[in-house]
Amino acid sequence: MMMMEWKWLRFIRMAVMLLVLEGRRWCTTDACLEHERIALLHLKPFFNYGNQLQSWVEVKGSDCCKWERVECNTTTRRLIQLSLNSTKWEFNVEYWYLNASMFLPFEELRSLYLSENAIAGCIENEGRAFNFPLVTSFIITLFSPLLICNY
Repeated sequence: MMMMEWKWLRFIRMAVMLLVLEGRRWCTTDACLEHERIALLHLKPFFNYGNQLQSWVEVKGSDCCKWERVECNTTTRRLIQLSLNSTKWEFNVEYWYLNASMFLPFEELRSLYLSENAIAGCIENEGRAFNFPLVTSFIITLFSPLLICNY
């Protein structure tokens, strides 16, 4: 009788281990991180001229790694490249200042393309502007989690 109890106990322990392992697999996702998806949606109004960002939808759990102009790390599912260039293609567009802190949620962001958007400079959190020449194109490249505005 004692031997039978040990077999059941072993069986139950194995079943629990399998359930735990399967549960971990069910809880993981191949989608982008939710806070990065939300941060992209905060950027959308500034770069969605002509409704160019149609794939950027406000559906919880939507995989922003599959959105147009977005590239993610295939392992971490974090955003690594954002190509928002040429979204403001109209003539007579007023130059504006970009709030650089809007890119802070993207911890692995390495490349940020913003050319042809009539951006006059970057604004820090305090609101102080960094001016660079009013040109129709520039590229900001991130080599660290800190945003560096190059011109």
